[in-house]
Amino acid sequence: MNQYWWIESGGGVPSEEQESGCVRYAVSQYSYSKVKQAVWRIYRLNLDRKDLNASDKVVLYCLCERFRVQSMSSTDAVGYLSKMCGMNRTTVGKSIQRLVDAGLIWIVEEGEVRKAHKRLEARKYFKKHFLLVGLSYMLAEGGS
Repeated sequence: MNQYWWIESGGGVPSEEQESGCVRYAVSQYSYSKVKQAVWRIYRLNLDRKDLNASDKVVLYCLCERFRVQSMSSTDAVGYLSKMCGMNRTTVGKSIQRLVDAGLIWIVEEGEVRKAHKRLEARKYFKKHFLLVGLSYMLAEGGS
């Protein structure tokens, strides 16, 4: 669990929980169905956003579909996501960047050190995780 630094076990609430990709330890222990229900609620709440184009919404769908409850993240490679949505790898990378810029996802690096990335860099390989922003709030406060 130490490598998943975004799962906060201090018992407190992550600061600015609605704008945070961090998750309370208590909500990370919820059932699979409850977590997935909240993941899909976040997806549905963002479908009518005008600042996202169709490819961004398809990539968000793929991230939600491949969301892992154990790590509270999606860990798939951009190449896999591009095959899953039937888009070019470059298009998926641009959509991920727009989702980050829109504040819907975080890109973080696995490990004991808290390290987040503002963008995906070409040929820089690390164990990345895509976190849904506001998931902890959705599970704990916002209901699902």
